[in-house]
Amino acid sequence: MKYNERSEEVPNISIQKSILTYTIALTAGIIFWMLKLPLPWILGPVSGLVMLKYWCNYETASHVSIRNAAFALLGIQIGLTFTTQTFTLVVPYFIPYTLLSLVLISLSLFLAYLISRKTAIDISTSLIGSAPGGLSAMMAVSESLKANTVLVTIFHTIRLVSVLFIIPFAATHWFYQSSSSMMNSKTQEESLWTIVIYGGVYIIAHLLKARIPAALVIVPMLIIGLLQSIGTPLYQLPDLFFIAAQIMIGVHLGHSVSIRDLLQAGKYCLLYFGLAIMIIAFGIVLGFLLSWWTGMDLVTAVLSLAPGGLVEMALTAQAAGGQPAIVSSLQMIRLLTIVIILPIFYQKFLPKTV
Repeated sequence: MKYNERSEEVPNISIQKSILTYTIALTAGIIFWMLKLPLPWILGPVSGLVMLKYWCNYETASHVSIRNAAFALLGIQIGLTFTTQTFTLVVPYFIPYTLLSLVLISLSLFLAYLISRKTAIDISTSLIGSAPGGLSAMMAVSESLKANTVLVTIFHTIRLVSVLFIIPFAATHWFYQSSSSMMNSKTQEESLWTIVIYGGVYIIAHLLKARIPAALVIVPMLIIGLLQSIGTPLYQLPDLFFIAAQIMIGVHLGHSVSIRDLLQAGKYCLLYFGLAIMIIAFGIVLGFLLSWWTGMDLVTAVLSLAPGGLVEMALTAQAAGGQPAIVSSLQMIRLLTIVIILPIFYQKFLPKTV
């Protein structure tokens, strides 16, 4: 009898934990939205859950299937911002953007190398933990090179959280401009065929997630973007769907921040927070250079080079009057550079420990 009672209590506790987690996330998102803060439906949940864990020592919950669906929805949202000119517009930016991205990555690795020389952090952990993007890929590389994966995760978390709170604020308050390329506002007749397309896109992304970095975002974005660019009429889901998706991503990010690990990292957190601030500042400078070099509008250029997530920067571009399709396309180029080239670099030049 006691066994049965105990077995029934676990699911109830899990359900209660999930309900409280998502309720706090929604409430924090509404508060951020009412205060007109940038990215309210992502930053609100992140802030609410981090405070819940820190002040109440509460263990939050996040569901992988919900997170995956949210990523795909946001990929679709970004894809809907593409036009027939998007792919043509990105081509002239490819070489300047790639060169400046390599400069940003190189500076990040150099500063991380200097930190490793001045501290007890081994060089593998420092360099892997400093790459401006690609957390999952860098964690895998960390495991293969026997680096400190916990520290790698913490350093990436510090960078991502710093970018999430600094770049959207800077973009919406300092670089804001009137939007010339917002999401297509044409009302499309709702069709079952479009819903089938969205479902098919999610299935394809799910099947490719083990083969393609960030497939759950990139695959829907590219497929829907391609369909948009060739003039395929697609029904645009109500904004409520995309708000819900952002909240789910916020829950995932807030749940991923481990207060215990941050406290264990101690003084190293401050070092890598300083590194994150320097890289963010340098990314903004390079954004100005990219804008001057190519004629790209400043908001789009800064967000394209920001060392943050593709989804978050594209959504910020939409809110700040930039071009989310171009931001997401260029961010994808840097993401692929990081997850394809950096692991090869690490494997070749970093020492393996036993």
